[in-house]
Amino acid sequence: MRWLDGALAAAARLGPATAIAAGDASWLELAADRAARARCACIGVPTDLRLDYLGWAQIVAAVARELGAATILVDEASRPERAPEVGAIAELLDVAQLTRAIALWADGALLHASRAVGSSLDTVKLRGPAVIGVRLAAAALDEYPTPAPAVALRRIDLAALGLDPNVLAHRALPPRVVQPPRDTAAKVAEHLITHIVRQASEA
Repeated sequence: MRWLDGALAAAARLGPATAIAAGDASWLELAADRAARARCACIGVPTDLRLDYLGWAQIVAAVARELGAATILVDEASRPERAPEVGAIAELLDVAQLTRAIALWADGALLHASRAVGSSLDTVKLRGPAVIGVRLAAAALDEYPTPAPAVALRRIDLAALGLDPNVLAHRALPPRVVQPPRDTAAKVAEHLITHIVRQASEA
């Protein structure tokens, strides 16, 4: 949540901003609450699909076109797949991309970004549409409050964005298989059985 809050705060400092969230109802409520606290509007795309980075990029790009958004910030630090999303969204929108930004500030129509490259720090000037991956953490909170009802959340379904859920489902990740934990005795027994079978086959 610290990375999400940091990205929202950075967007709000650049001017009027809208957060884009996609997922189930509980996530949309939480995202809308965090956006409201950062004084950002929020658009939610309801879906039960658990998509890979290309699937999410298609949703973000479709919403960006709907909004006519010029600058898109992506929190690329909270999850490993966030960094590839930056490139995928930029490619879908045919705009410039920038990753690893740790500071952003605007000077009229010119956007300045500081990015970490190894042990050095580069400053880049951007003019025009761009997708920027940010690594900005907000201050830590001991406990996040329960999300308030998302009264200002604007919902857009996939069909309204020109996206077919059946086609998008091809980008869905396979469900995670949860293996029940085994105790030490079961692990030892499995190893011994394998060893005994091998010995029998060699006899």
